[in-house]
Amino acid sequence: MQVPNVITNIGRGSACRYQAYAGASRPRAVLCGSSCTGPGFRWNIKSGGVVSKANYSSTSSPTSATPTATHTPCTTLGVRRFEVQTPRNIQGHRRYLRLDPTPQTDRSRSKRKSKMAPPYNDLKYYTAGTPNGLKPAILLEELGLKYETHAINIMKNEQKEPWFIEINPNGRIPALKDGDLRVFESGAIMLYLTDMYDKEKNFTYQYGTDEYYEMMSWLMFQMGGIGPMQGQANHFRAMAPVYSAYGIKRYIDETKRLISVLEIRLSKADWLAGDKYTIADMASYSWVQGAPLFLDIDLSEFPGVDKWIKRIGERSAVQAAKKVGSSWSDEQMKEMIGGMKAKMDAKKGTEQEEESSKI
Repeated sequence: MQVPNVITNIGRGSACRYQAYAGASRPRAVLCGSSCTGPGFRWNIKSGGVVSKANYSSTSSPTSATPTATHTPCTTLGVRRFEVQTPRNIQGHRRYLRLDPTPQTDRSRSKRKSKMAPPYNDLKYYTAGTPNGLKPAILLEELGLKYETHAINIMKNEQKEPWFIEINPNGRIPALKDGDLRVFESGAIMLYLTDMYDKEKNFTYQYGTDEYYEMMSWLMFQMGGIGPMQGQANHFRAMAPVYSAYGIKRYIDETKRLISVLEIRLSKADWLAGDKYTIADMASYSWVQGAPLFLDIDLSEFPGVDKWIKRIGERSAVQAAKKVGSSWSDEQMKEMIGGMKAKMDAKKGTEQEEESSKI
């Protein structure tokens, strides 16, 4: 029998009632009353995070609703007693409880083989030598995890092939598989890896703490700000089909502004969140470290950020991560990006530049 989630209302005073419905047969339990339909159900009553006892008795006198109250709503259908535990006396208070009815005679639950839950320790990482590809690669290396690397040639649009769309419907790198589980979007991958594999919280914070939400704020700042804006700046500066002075200036200026936001924090702290290096640092580092090469941004204008970039870049895991999914050395990368920028600069003052103003 499929039983939906049930929300029940507690009324006021001594006549408070608990009503629960499950399935088409709509079995009903009324506490502080005298009727009950639907034999063979045990109601696990949850209130304020406290799970009640669900016992059985031949007693037939309901009692008032005290913090731990015994009710016998039904004697004709046999031996049912509910002990309801609440944080305080529910008389005079309106509360909502969640009741999950479970058939007493159903033994299938204990016999049913439960599906194994993550982590599966079968990691396959699909990536390329881009800032977003670097982000989870740093974390994989920092955690010392064993994983398979699948380098995706984005210049040949391998990320658009049907087999990859099955992993990431958006057709972008990076993506991760752990067993049959797929995770896409670089930030989601980093959160999955910390949730499943960083049990000692070396690169994250305990969920629910102030530091955790500070870390999440900076992570979202990178994902919603630095990544999209610097990505556009990189495109217009080195990869656009036409030269656009407006596009270049707009996005480089915005990238500088976002780096200045990092500077506000890093001018007075070593790390973005709390007192340790976390996924928030890895995420922003992966983008900002390339700003001098792509955009000719002088990071010495941001001394806190500059020291932070150098501090992270010295880590062995970061150096190893830069080789994941990419066969380019630093010198080869500089030469390639320099050539792309030179070709873009050569378009200044041409018909291509004039046409860009119409886009």
